[in-house]
Amino acid sequence: MVVALAVGAVLFSNAPPQTSNNVNALSFTYTFSNNTFTFYAAEGFTNYSWDFGDSSTGAGSVVSHTYQTNGNYQVTLIADPLNDPSGPLSAFKQVLVTTVTTLIHHYFENLNVTMGNNAT
Repeated sequence: MVVALAVGAVLFSNAPPQTSNNVNALSFTYTFSNNTFTFYAAEGFTNYSWDFGDSSTGAGSVVSHTYQTNGNYQVTLIADPLNDPSGPLSAFKQVLVTTVTTLIHHYFENLNVTMGNNAT
């Protein structure tokens, strides 16, 4: 079982001019299965660059990445807005990857219970 938790999302950017035609904020979502995450970037950008927080990187608006170990990873996306030449924007989310494997074996052999003076 893999548990993933998005702890927070914070947007950093070169502040665009305050106009009525502001560029949409850069953001992304993700899905996961086991230790593989698929990240989906917001539309309206180009030159998507990903840092998965474990020394791995990717490129494109939709990318998949498999984490090899448990941990708390900061996933960072950098992209250029299509309609704003002011420079790239970035967004990040904390992703917690925890693989839980629990094996419990109950093996009883020659169980003896003593109650009072009687043995069973």
